[in-house]
Amino acid sequence: MSLAQWRQFNFFDKQQITDAVDKTKSPQLFQSPDITVFAAGRGHVAYADSSGSVFITDRHFKAQSFMAYEGGRVTHIKQLKQKNVLVTIGDEDMVTNTPVIKFWDLDILDRSKAEVVTPTCLRSIKIQHGGKPYPVSTFAVLENMSQVAVGLANGVVILIRGDLSKDRTTKQKVIYEGQEPITGLGFREQTKSTLLFIVTTNSIMSYNTTAKVPTVTTLDEQGCGLGCAVMSDAQEMVVGRDEAIYLYDPTGRGPCFAYDTPKSSLNWFKSNYLVIVSPPVTTSTHLSSATRASFNFKANSGGTTELTKVTIFDTANKFVAYVGTFIGGVRGVFCEWNAVWIVGMDGKIYQLDEKDTPTKLEILFKLNLYVLAINLAHMQKYDDASVSEIFKKYGDHLYAKGDYDGAMEQYTRTIGQLEPSYVIRKFLDAQRIYNLTSYLQELHSQGLANADHTTLLLNCYTKLKDVSRLDQFIKTDAELNFDLETAIHVCRQAGYYEHAVYLAEKFQEHDMYLDIVIEDMHNYEDALHYIRKLGPYEADKNLQKYSKTLLGHLPELTTQLLTDLCTGALPLPPPATLVHPSNQLESPTPSINNTNALSNLPFSTLSSPTISDPHQNAFLAPPGVHHKRTKSGSLCYILPSPCTFMPAFVDRPDCLVMFLERVFETRWGRLPDRNQTRDEKLTLSVQEQEERKSIWHTLLELYLMDNKVLQPLGDNKPISSREEKKRAKEFKTKALGLLKDETVQYDTNQALVLCQLKQFDEGIVYLYEKTGMYTDILNFWMEREETDRVIEGVRKYGPKDPSLYPMVLTYFSSTPEVLSKSTPELLSVLNHIDTQDLLPPIQVVQALSRSNVATIGLLKGYIGKKIEQESRELKQNDELIASYRQETEKRRQEIEELQTSARIFQVQKCTSCDGMLDLPAVHFLCRHSYHQRCLGDNDRECPQCAIQHRMISEIRRTQEANADRHDLFFDQLDGEEDGFSLVADYFSKNTMAFAKLID
Repeated sequence: MSLAQWRQFNFFDKQQITDAVDKTKSPQLFQSPDITVFAAGRGHVAYADSSGSVFITDRHFKAQSFMAYEGGRVTHIKQLKQKNVLVTIGDEDMVTNTPVIKFWDLDILDRSKAEVVTPTCLRSIKIQHGGKPYPVSTFAVLENMSQVAVGLANGVVILIRGDLSKDRTTKQKVIYEGQEPITGLGFREQTKSTLLFIVTTNSIMSYNTTAKVPTVTTLDEQGCGLGCAVMSDAQEMVVGRDEAIYLYDPTGRGPCFAYDTPKSSLNWFKSNYLVIVSPPVTTSTHLSSATRASFNFKANSGGTTELTKVTIFDTANKFVAYVGTFIGGVRGVFCEWNAVWIVGMDGKIYQLDEKDTPTKLEILFKLNLYVLAINLAHMQKYDDASVSEIFKKYGDHLYAKGDYDGAMEQYTRTIGQLEPSYVIRKFLDAQRIYNLTSYLQELHSQGLANADHTTLLLNCYTKLKDVSRLDQFIKTDAELNFDLETAIHVCRQAGYYEHAVYLAEKFQEHDMYLDIVIEDMHNYEDALHYIRKLGPYEADKNLQKYSKTLLGHLPELTTQLLTDLCTGALPLPPPATLVHPSNQLESPTPSINNTNALSNLPFSTLSSPTISDPHQNAFLAPPGVHHKRTKSGSLCYILPSPCTFMPAFVDRPDCLVMFLERVFETRWGRLPDRNQTRDEKLTLSVQEQEERKSIWHTLLELYLMDNKVLQPLGDNKPISSREEKKRAKEFKTKALGLLKDETVQYDTNQALVLCQLKQFDEGIVYLYEKTGMYTDILNFWMEREETDRVIEGVRKYGPKDPSLYPMVLTYFSSTPEVLSKSTPELLSVLNHIDTQDLLPPIQVVQALSRSNVATIGLLKGYIGKKIEQESRELKQNDELIASYRQETEKRRQEIEELQTSARIFQVQKCTSCDGMLDLPAVHFLCRHSYHQRCLGDNDRECPQCAIQHRMISEIRRTQEANADRHDLFFDQLDGEEDGFSLVADYFSKNTMAFAKLID
């Protein structure tokens, strides 16, 4: 391949360097014709001449020189990269021409000679091989200065070992002897070995310098000319032959670049550029007249001019970065200060400065060479955003050409940097939906898709009716790389319920799953089965939402599920599913507000999905449903309130009865109408008591409802009158059993109102009886003219409430029919009143006289008996009054006698000791006498009468103290059946005499 067949660019700017003083001339340093070799590195350039001097110049071409070889010349020069050491090879003795290697430390200067400053020479080694010296053709040195390889013109390679900067003695060894001259040497340092590439004019070899038994290995049977072998930065040997450029590594020949042009020297620049210098050609034989005129040079006296071509080849990107010709030939090439420097035979120096990367990219963009631009950007370590911009331009170029597949391939590489909407808008046309689908798939696989992208991708699948790819996208993804809610919504709207249900079940979106199964698929049985597997918390939450719908279609199964939930029979989910929402799979691209409408899509008829509140999915159990541990260690939960689900039974009260009965029986024992015995009293919390009370009231109301509403489940046929009566009796029995349940502290007034509204007589009577409203019981039966019930009631409640008797007497005498029916009971009531003395006769007469039905003959026996009884009591009272008056008169006479007349004491015995009374003796007015010795110190009070006197005094003091205790008096008056007797008793004890008047 010739030069013209490679892509050629002008990526280097050519500039001639002029002298700092005289701008018309080149720098004075390079005008000398004796310059032999160049070396560059570490910020300076070193070159030598044929007189043995070495010059070191900086960026401004200010040079310093020193004599390296007295009376000789410098043939080779090399600058180390890791150390500021310059290695030279030259001849000090022009007679013997023995080559000498010298190592110069440019950091340590030798100032022993005042007239000139010379770098320190670290080591000087003579190259010796046999008796006859041969010139050095090339050499190589390791950067650590441990090995130096020298190639001679006679085909011998000498290896010098040792620390060349310290050791005084070194070892020279001939490692190769051949017939062809050595044209190139280069070291390759590997992890555990060091290889030396040996290049001759006819072969290329490698030699392991660190092996125990080193051998020479031939890599190629063809070599190259002198100066056409150079080491790359990748430690590969680059060899230039006339037909091509070859790269070699220890295994053999590697990449090859066809370049059919003669080559005189090679230089390596940066990491990928190869500077190729071709031999000079004459204008008379190689250039046309027009070409010669374009260069504007003057012909020499012979009519010919030499032109040297310099080519810079990019080995990484495989293109020619620069081609230039130089008049008069090239003396040398060196690379330093981030540029390539060309020194001409005429003393002129040229700088080839590489263009900056943006300029090179612009050149490539204009030529639509985007692949090269991308490679160049990668080599220059461009960031992802910059590289993505190149891919975008490449994609735009292919899109403009109509290569949509290729354009999409480039756009796909911009994912993560380029806004997806830019690409989506280009491919919204239905004809390019396949390309858009591939882009959206890649967008999801990288986790960069949002809800709109998911919607669009699923719309693409549904538009293409590509169920297999839809399955692959939804059912084979191990990880969630799309917006879950959006995917479910789109599948649902498109009619792919199976896919929507699959996603909802897989990622535990229970609300969505049930909404689809119930609202769209109408698969109520699967919904109930799914709810049962969710566990108490999720079942409670979802049944509150869907229980009414489920009861309308599967009342028995739904009622059973609700019963299990509220009674603790619902099993808990497996422990693996009891996780916090932070541990659940979440959409990598969650979106709360998807307001970007997709109505402009030609294949989309869907609206944006509605996203629910993300906080609704938090696993925070509501009040009433919590997980806890029982005493045995098993996991259970606090039961939810049955009252929560009552509104769902609005259309199925029959199911509500069954539900509440089962819950009541399971949680708090059997229903009260089953005649159970409670051996153990339940200890309920306040909340449970309120729930129990609420269920009780609801059950009572249901029992008292119309029987036609409470038909059995699934029975739509009209029931017979006999069956209706039987069921009515059954429900009333249950209702009465509820009312008689003493364990429930229900609201009596509310229950009474329900019974009155539903005309439940037994319940009304029971509640009246429970609350002590006996008058209302009798009035209830009187209003219904149930005389037998009235009689039964007065017998039962009369002893508890005497006020019932006048009311009953009035009722019995209200009409002749009632009187005729209740005459025996009326007489019995009168007898009971008389026996128990419950009412005064006048009150009985007043009660019977309110109508004209009762006659005197009816009361003749009762009145006669009462008159006779009153007469006896009056006679007894008169006799008792006479005895009291007689005793009182006797006491008054005795007091008068003691006050007016003397009392004679004729007692002969001592009342205490019953001995004969002798002096001294003491006589008391109570007619008791004592020996003075028998009385002791207490001679002022009769010992025998003192006890009685003190008792009377204590009673009197008590009466005086109680005179102000009005509360005690009224309490006794309230508890006394005969209040008048109590008042009379107070007057008889003269208590009222001590009482103060009350305002």
